[in-house]
Amino acid sequence: MLRNRHFLFLWFINIATTLAIELFTITILVTIYEQTGSTLQAAGTMVARTLPSFLLGPVAGVLVDRFSRKKILINMDLFRLVLVGIAIWFSQGDEKMPVTGIYFVLAGLSAADVFHRPARLSLIPSLIAHEQLVKANSFILVSNQIMAATSYTVGGWLILMISLTWIALGVATLFMLAIIAALLIVVPKGREAEDASKGESFWKSLVSGWNYLRQHPIARPLTIMETVEHLPHGIWTGALMLAFTTQALQGNASDWGYQVTGFFTGMIMGSLGALVISDWLCRYPGLIIVVNACVSGLFTMAFSGSQAVWVAVVWAFMFGPPAAIRDVAQDSLLQSTVERRQLGRVYATREMLRNMAFMFSGIFFAWLSAFVPIRMIYVAGGIIYILTAFYALSNKALRNSKMNSNTVINKN
Repeated sequence: MLRNRHFLFLWFINIATTLAIELFTITILVTIYEQTGSTLQAAGTMVARTLPSFLLGPVAGVLVDRFSRKKILINMDLFRLVLVGIAIWFSQGDEKMPVTGIYFVLAGLSAADVFHRPARLSLIPSLIAHEQLVKANSFILVSNQIMAATSYTVGGWLILMISLTWIALGVATLFMLAIIAALLIVVPKGREAEDASKGESFWKSLVSGWNYLRQHPIARPLTIMETVEHLPHGIWTGALMLAFTTQALQGNASDWGYQVTGFFTGMIMGSLGALVISDWLCRYPGLIIVVNACVSGLFTMAFSGSQAVWVAVVWAFMFGPPAAIRDVAQDSLLQSTVERRQLGRVYATREMLRNMAFMFSGIFFAWLSAFVPIRMIYVAGGIIYILTAFYALSNKALRNSKMNSNTVINKN
């Protein structure tokens, strides 16, 4: 896998774009929270990031399946490069961007990601062998989590030390490097032809993709489960965790940063763990998804009872490994059971539904935190995680799913 240079180019695109977007978003979130002291306004950055997926998801899926996924990566990063240039223009003068300008740029970056992310994920099974899917997804996830952890660790420091203009210039450089890497990717011609959807009209392609997902024995329950999971995922947003730190633990932004770093460290360890147990993930992905969803719920409730910052850091770290292993299992299961010419639509629809749930829960829980103790919000999140585990356990196809050659639905 690591000798496949085209996969390595895709891997680099993942880490470059992840670092760029997360670094920019974190510095913006900290700036808004410090200027306004409002959890709700800080959570507005999450709305700007998730709303485009809800609006553009169906369109993105069809286009990802109809056109070259490599070209989509290039064009979307070019678009994001233009947006970062707008951010640099906005920040001229007093070196501060207006809040509306911030939301506009974040929404644009996220709109591009609605096309970019499904194209990236759909390219993985086109560049590597089926038996390497779990390892490839684990490798990409661990790298992305390192970039996200770096963003949280460095972002707060950067916004205090340098201006938004210089941060935006760094983000623009990362997007440029991602574009160069995408230009170097070569998809095998046979697989590139298989990836393209048949010559359907746009509307027919949209409907057929939805019907495919609705009838698929694995993709349908997996998408439902992930959508519901993103309700409790909303409590792990930066704004709510920052509120938990200041209200429940009487901590500050630095203490919040320790917890977020602990969480991403746990995600990194879990991604590495997925590499170690890749054979088990191939044989028992459904059961592993069930167990890890249940464990995530228990750890979330334990986190809600933290009485000191160091305890919260430990529980945030403990939450990471099961979440990462579950993510790897879910992505690998989709890639191994869904037809490649349908994969873009399945991923885009999944992103649309779960981001809609994530956006709603983030805003709702941020609003609710003004009326109920913040600890109770995390208890509720833990209960929802456990309910998703019971749902997955009740679905026979998902519970008994495998990723070996005898059960692959993908038409290769």
